[in-house]
Amino acid sequence: MIIQAIRLYPCRIPLDRPVITSFGKMTARSSLLIAVEDPQGYTGWGECWCNFPSGGMAYKQRLYQDTLAPHLRFDKDAEPHEITTALHQSLRVIACQTGDSGSVAQILAGLDIALWDLRAKQLDLPLAAVLNPHHTSQLPIYASGIDRREIAVRLDAARSLGIERFKLKVGFDPVTDLDAITSCLTQLAPEERLAVDANQGWSLATAMSLLPDLPSALSWIEEPILADEPFDHWLRLQELTSIRLSGGENFLHQDDYDRYFQSIEKPFPILQPDVCKWGGITGISRLFPNIDPQQTQYYPHFLGSAIGLAASAHLLAAEGGGGLLEYDIQPNALRDALGTEPLPIKHGHYQISD
Repeated sequence: MIIQAIRLYPCRIPLDRPVITSFGKMTARSSLLIAVEDPQGYTGWGECWCNFPSGGMAYKQRLYQDTLAPHLRFDKDAEPHEITTALHQSLRVIACQTGDSGSVAQILAGLDIALWDLRAKQLDLPLAAVLNPHHTSQLPIYASGIDRREIAVRLDAARSLGIERFKLKVGFDPVTDLDAITSCLTQLAPEERLAVDANQGWSLATAMSLLPDLPSALSWIEEPILADEPFDHWLRLQELTSIRLSGGENFLHQDDYDRYFQSIEKPFPILQPDVCKWGGITGISRLFPNIDPQQTQYYPHFLGSAIGLAASAHLLAAEGGGGLLEYDIQPNALRDALGTEPLPIKHGHYQISD
């Protein structure tokens, strides 16, 4: 695969109502899209994670243009994983010198997604089929981003798409968190299910006191404590509840995943890497052979544009383990209005086309 050009497209849409989380608020929908072109006129698209803070997109655009781009070389015919591996090696010194390995990894993740999308278009195949000819095609969705200020509105929005699984934002104050969970559960039909996302908002002590009181009907508890807490802290929490824990969206190094898979007792049974935040298609797909379905389920984390959502969907289809696809139920023009066709969602499932 020969690369002729790379173009960046910064996108930002201010929000009338900010998205509130335990760590801050998003005042705009932001995304840095990356287009990779070959000499035959094909274009592959990728997305770099830029959700938070609000100035992250502009910073990463400048980081790419001023610092990373001069180090990129595409003068050889190579496969996407070969290009990405070489780029990671050549940019290690930049990541170390800047002390910002996270932003470098996120830019490379977006570039890698674009490279794989380009390869799939060259082959005239869905990306899922390039990764796994025996991929699944119907991906069950859960609706995330439910704000306690508008639970009924967001539940109805999800139901209009046939979605029966939901995730509520918590991690603020234990008392109001419990109230919000109770309120949401009372509004569910018998066949519907609820998970919660603390966004790393609870301390270990708070989580240890709160988890035993959480309703056992919850499907999972996402990031109850900081992502970089020792694994034994996560295991202590899991011992306090029958509700599954989830994490991994803020793993930013291969070593984090290596430690996860090498651990005899997994710190959480639901693994949620974000394809736009670390690894891209190359990095995430390399995790799949390590996933033992008896210990781990893969639920890709995602909050961004239609491009990253599609990449997450095709990865989940290729992994084939029966995980759930995240769909942010808050208004998002970068997801809903970016493409020329409606999102392939029907009866609560994302459809992978032939």
